[in-house]
Amino acid sequence: MNYGAVCILTVITTVSALFSSSTAMAQEMFRRLADKEIQARVIGNDIIDSSQWSMYLRPDGAVIRDELGRKLTGVWKIEKSKLCLSRPSDQRLNCHEVWMSGQNIRLRVNKDEETFDAVVTKHKAN
Repeated sequence: MNYGAVCILTVITTVSALFSSSTAMAQEMFRRLADKEIQARVIGNDIIDSSQWSMYLRPDGAVIRDELGRKLTGVWKIEKSKLCLSRPSDQRLNCHEVWMSGQNIRLRVNKDEETFDAVVTKHKAN
């Protein structure tokens, strides 16, 4: 193997290691919230995933969703360190683990399942 090939291989290995390391660190920055942390960091704020969808968790237990300009209401509660939300079509609650990193939030049914990623922002009154 010539010197140029060794240099290129070293650079590729180093970049791969750095990318894997930064991806792992980004994953580790998310931390699961407990009951009181969910109450303090999420309730009373908006959760938005884009300009097309948002959810406002009112302190009184109501959840107001805005999906493509359509307002839908439901209820929320915190139970066993999970945020439980009703779907607009029924009052049955679906409970989610709440993971946060800064203002980024991930809601998931179980640790190993796909997440719903969004951002928590200060509530903007309509």
